[in-house]
Amino acid sequence: MKKYFTFIGPIAAGKGTQAEIISKKYGFLHLSTGQIFRDAIASGSELGMKVKSIIDSGFLVPDALTNEIVKDMLGKIDLSKGFILDGYPRTINQVHALDDMLSELGIELDDAVMITIPEDEIVRRISGRFSCAKCGQNYHDEFNKTKIAGVCDNCGSHDFIRRNDDKPEVIKTRLQHYYSEVEPIVEFYKKQEKFLKLEATNLSIEEVTNKLEELLF
Repeated sequence: MKKYFTFIGPIAAGKGTQAEIISKKYGFLHLSTGQIFRDAIASGSELGMKVKSIIDSGFLVPDALTNEIVKDMLGKIDLSKGFILDGYPRTINQVHALDDMLSELGIELDDAVMITIPEDEIVRRISGRFSCAKCGQNYHDEFNKTKIAGVCDNCGSHDFIRRNDDKPEVIKTRLQHYYSEVEPIVEFYKKQEKFLKLEATNLSIEEVTNKLEELLF
């Protein structure tokens, strides 16, 4: 089976998890924007060094450079088994760039799938994250607690940290920015009759996977 999908949705909605599960099950490539950036940086290329300097400065990689990195990656890998793009495109400019890239490669996107959950659930999932200040082990107030309160399972440290951008007020600001950017993306794929939406509220990972399979196949 050869299919080409992009999974879009707000932060912490589960699109990365589902992209990984579906890709492994059906033999697709899982093309995560984050991994694409990490691979570019690891390659030591000029493009990769540009990405590294921007990320290290705390900024988002601009559309033009993101598109260049994705195009470079798509031109180097075997796309014959299909893929799931995860986290790209995230702006309407990236949507048009992707359309052009795939056209040049003789590929057509099958569907753009949006996985959504309510804003309060997103805030709950993200704001509960924390990590060990010593070894970096990740935890969550509800979903992944330490076995002994206040003690890292991995190294025994009592020191933990939380990211500033995981604060509820920061998350809500990030979401507002996301919603404003995703509207034209949704409209674009609706016009192409390629837009699918899955409301994943109160569903387990397995239930979301099952519903996605019903939608996609």
